[in-house]
Amino acid sequence: MAPSLLYPAAEHLPTGADREPALKEVLDWADRAAATSTADALLAFFGQPLDPRTLRLTGLHHVAVYLGDYRAEEEYEAWLETVRARPGLGRVSAGPSHIAPRVHGTPGHWINLTTEHGTEVEFFTCRAYGAWAEEPPERKRALMSHLGLSVDTPDHVRRVLDYLAGFDGVEVLAYAPEDELGHTYGHLLRTDTDRVLELVHAGRVQA
Repeated sequence: MAPSLLYPAAEHLPTGADREPALKEVLDWADRAAATSTADALLAFFGQPLDPRTLRLTGLHHVAVYLGDYRAEEEYEAWLETVRARPGLGRVSAGPSHIAPRVHGTPGHWINLTTEHGTEVEFFTCRAYGAWAEEPPERKRALMSHLGLSVDTPDHVRRVLDYLAGFDGVEVLAYAPEDELGHTYGHLLRTDTDRVLELVHAGRVQA
């Protein structure tokens, strides 16, 4: 993805009085990023134009943002409480990351929400631990921040992933038939840039 589609997160999760302004800034950024068209998202990731209709992609599903590493669970818990307390956000949910320990060797968390403008956003943060803690911040942002594109049916997610992984320098990073939110999703990795693109079918709708 183009650098403009990566949120310029700090190295570590904002703490204390920094959380409120940081949250406003990242929500505003996510709403702006949500204006990216599916065709432009594909072009930014692959470096060549691809037809969303041929791939059965129906639009932008969510904006994923890396918030920086946390050094203790209390930092993540305080951030989650700040998110939950902010007026105007909808359907806030959270859980442990499955990809972070499996792919990056460190624990992590996700927070899913809808902004007051209707943008679905996923926040990610990983523990500053092991080899992950030594990675440059720009690589962490590239590996974790991304756009999620909607696929029309759940069974087609895997087919599109496998097809696009046939491009040079592209591989499937992860695939999950259904997560806690009912999403069937997978991540593609550009091995030369460390950029990620997600394909997702939303599944059941949250109450």
